[in-house]
Amino acid sequence: IMGLHITSRWMHPVITQEALVLNEALTTTSSQPNIVFILADDLGWNHVSWHNSRVISPHMQELVNMGVSLENSYIQPLCTPSRAALLTGMYPFHLGRQSGVIRPWHPTGVSVNFTFFPELLQGLGYSTHAIG
Repeated sequence: IMGLHITSRWMHPVITQEALVLNEALTTTSSQPNIVFILADDLGWNHVSWHNSRVISPHMQELVNMGVSLENSYIQPLCTPSRAALLTGMYPFHLGRQSGVIRPWHPTGVSVNFTFFPELLQGLGYSTHAIG
């Protein structure tokens, strides 16, 4: 994928779809596309306007209309496993983050021995930011 090296540990369904979208975007445009991942805790399938016409979410709907919506992906039941999976491309049980939530007073996280997805994007010249 144009400078993005995906090793065997990255070949998990959690990140494969994102990597394919990135590959398509990089090969079909002359400049790098903006990439925005939105991870919303406790957001159900039917809680957004593109799945439920009774929900009004015009700003999110506009992002979906203008971009790419990943509709087939694996989710986790809690925020910590979800975020660990999104950032590393690995199933949370490979990271020791399959259950529970990391609380502010817990001096732990994902090992720095893993390459995070934003680091790969930085290697492609992207400026990355996390909010929230």
